[in-house]
Amino acid sequence: MSTAPLRVIVNPAASNGRGDRAARVLLRELEGQGVPCDARYTEAPGHASRLAAQAALDGVDRMVVVGGDGTIHEVAGGLLDSGADRVPTVAISPVGTGNDFYRMVSPRRGPRELPRLLREGAVKRFDVGRVRWENGERVFVNLLGVGVDVEVLRCRALYSRLPGLPQYLASFLHALARFRPQDVDIEVAGSARAAGPEHAVGSERQRIRGKTTLSVITVGPSIGGGFMINPDAEGSDGRLDLCHIGAPGVVPVLRLVPKVVRGRHAGSPLVTMRRLDRAVIRHPDGEPIWFELDGELAPEPAPELRVEVIPGAFPVLVSDDQ
Repeated sequence: MSTAPLRVIVNPAASNGRGDRAARVLLRELEGQGVPCDARYTEAPGHASRLAAQAALDGVDRMVVVGGDGTIHEVAGGLLDSGADRVPTVAISPVGTGNDFYRMVSPRRGPRELPRLLREGAVKRFDVGRVRWENGERVFVNLLGVGVDVEVLRCRALYSRLPGLPQYLASFLHALARFRPQDVDIEVAGSARAAGPEHAVGSERQRIRGKTTLSVITVGPSIGGGFMINPDAEGSDGRLDLCHIGAPGVVPVLRLVPKVVRGRHAGSPLVTMRRLDRAVIRHPDGEPIWFELDGELAPEPAPELRVEVIPGAFPVLVSDDQ
């Protein structure tokens, strides 16, 4: 094991300032167990990407991220775009509002769990998604979304005192009241499933056209702090999962929400679910579409989003009993 200090990237602003408090507890715990740490604190959006890229170029073999899904999103992007010969293994101390990526990684949490994880954990390689558009590209560790999810992000500041899933639900209801469904044209390539894995069929291409309330492509099963949007998704199966919910009106969507929370919506006629390798999302008339990535609004709207999976690109330390 390397004797170099453990690189720790901290988002002190995560979860309304909890990141800074959680980092202090974690660093005391690690240093009390004889683990020297080199902590680097983010100062602005995008800074975690630069810190992660520098860690990779410095030859760091393991690092800890203290933050939520947005921080992990930046770290993964920085690592994969760094050009380093080797990507460091990442351990996660979850301090976010939703922590949906962490749900794929471990059922445990807390600063006292992480030293044990560093001693005894195993490396598991998680898939990431990559989206390209006319003026840029990004990776996402769990979610790309269009539709009402974009409005949810714009409303979440109003409910910032609530924890993960309640915050998402309150923001979703607020956003839905003012949301106007948009037309989408989605092309997917991969395995189709109509209502769970028992209905999986061979590789195929399919096109989905119409208005959307919510169209999301995920690596893992949940969004919004536990909203089980793609309950059969697995973070290391080399595939992405699509859930497209049409726009039948506010009342039918509200009736669907409890099923989506529990992951029991796959059989609804309002829902299309597909496992895929690649997808293209566009507006039929070529108008730019706003989208979100891992709970953060994209830097700009785009008329076409080209999505693909990068299998096993993100090495993460997980409990050895998973």
